[in-house]
Amino acid sequence: MISPIFNPLLLISSVLFIHATFIPSVAGQRKENTTTIVDNQSAKVFLTSLPKALEKVRADGGIKGMSVAIVHKGELVFAQGFGKRNRNDPFTKETVTHIASVSKAFTATAIGELVAEGKIDWNETPVSHYLPEFQLKDPVLTSQLTFADLLSHRTPVPTVDTAWYRNARPPRELIKQLRYLDLPSTKLTPFLNYNNVLYGVAGEAAANVAGMSYPDLIMAKLLKPLGLMSAGLSHPEMAKQPNFAMPYEAASFEDAKNGIFEEGYIDEIHMPDAPAGDIFMNVVDLAKWGRVILKEGELNGKQVLNKESVQETLKSQSIDNDDPRRTGFAPTVGYGLGWSLDSFKGHTCFRHGGSNPGYQSHLALFPDDDLVVAHLTNIESTELTSLLPYYIADGMLGLPKSIDWLLVSVQKTKESYAKEVESDDDLPERIENAPYSHYLNDYTGEYTHPVYGEIIITLQKGGKTLHLKYRTLECQLEHYHYESFKGRVRTFGLKGRAFLTFVTGVNRDVQSAKVILPGESDSLTFEKSEPADVASKDK
Repeated sequence: MISPIFNPLLLISSVLFIHATFIPSVAGQRKENTTTIVDNQSAKVFLTSLPKALEKVRADGGIKGMSVAIVHKGELVFAQGFGKRNRNDPFTKETVTHIASVSKAFTATAIGELVAEGKIDWNETPVSHYLPEFQLKDPVLTSQLTFADLLSHRTPVPTVDTAWYRNARPPRELIKQLRYLDLPSTKLTPFLNYNNVLYGVAGEAAANVAGMSYPDLIMAKLLKPLGLMSAGLSHPEMAKQPNFAMPYEAASFEDAKNGIFEEGYIDEIHMPDAPAGDIFMNVVDLAKWGRVILKEGELNGKQVLNKESVQETLKSQSIDNDDPRRTGFAPTVGYGLGWSLDSFKGHTCFRHGGSNPGYQSHLALFPDDDLVVAHLTNIESTELTSLLPYYIADGMLGLPKSIDWLLVSVQKTKESYAKEVESDDDLPERIENAPYSHYLNDYTGEYTHPVYGEIIITLQKGGKTLHLKYRTLECQLEHYHYESFKGRVRTFGLKGRAFLTFVTGVNRDVQSAKVILPGESDSLTFEKSEPADVASKDK
């Protein structure tokens, strides 16, 4: 729980670089076009060569369509699209896509506006006070978790993304189920434990305090005041825009490079954890938003967002210790409230990426250099979004070039596709000639988990094959050994393995199943609640 029409590279003589001022007034009306001089000759040369370089890396890296925008010293110096937003139409700077987890900074900033109004606080009051539906299995931990804890990902609460994936139940009903979630620990951690669902909790709690829905809160506190005219929330609303990008994916890196993509769909099921990643907009508005944050809430010389609250989102709250550090970067990455906090070759960098099925986005701010880089794509499998800001920083700021970031992005994208090749290496060693001990029909039925919901096991293919259905996910199950079965889920945006081990009770009946769902690494116990009276459909 991501676009373009003018060519901004208009050169008049070899000296002046001309572009249009883009920052809108508070009322959302654009200023008259003005002429500005880019005084860095190397930056001018870099920007002139940028379209060709970006189109090449798009094609080489297997990206269906994308857009890039650069704001330097308050001016939009580059905004252009490449490739296709659907089967026929160009991806332009006006094309809107889902920005996915880049939405998290919007959620944190909107909450900061409520903090500034005195309606909530960051660190003193538990979120359960603002949203009583939020209770965890451990009441002490529940009483400790504040907005800052949830927004900085420093809780021990495990992620349950699969439980909320394409789940049509109201968010607050899903939040109520979190009280049944087993906790690996009840202590807060200084280390990042990324959790989309808890962003959903934080957004719902803030909306509850404000007396409005989460989309209305974001619209009222941020999108309208900042004049982000292309922005909104949800797939269905995005599809109402005249220039939106369809989502795509490819079966392999070779297919992607050859332009062979599967087109996704506009999901009618709204994201229950919308505060974690449901906002859409075009790349120019995304860059605009980045400049407002870089200027600590200032727009056109006016303080539109509370300065202290914006500053709070950009303070390190937890530590991201997952990624190995490269030369030229900070030894440790901090995480604020919706932002990763890093440095690049001695230049402070605030950034965040996002990916939803068929979309990827990235926004990077270099506050010391007044530089913003925004990037949107309509394919999820690409490493370009996270590396492009460094290529642009090198070119715009005249930094020493030690790495060919575009080439590295293509190599890493190829490697990421290779890692997606299905393997059983992480399964227990298979034991040959180890049959199951029940009739296949004995395994059929409905199995329930208090957080993840229901799995239905039926018989298909003339009663010879078990079939798993979990909400919109389905797969045939193949016997592995003893009481274990495996299956492959292949649906747009989610591909992976399901692994089930059925458990026999004292009465010698099948009483539960230990299940690893696609996208999960740990097994979950689903209790058998009833036999499947619809068990034996032949397909």
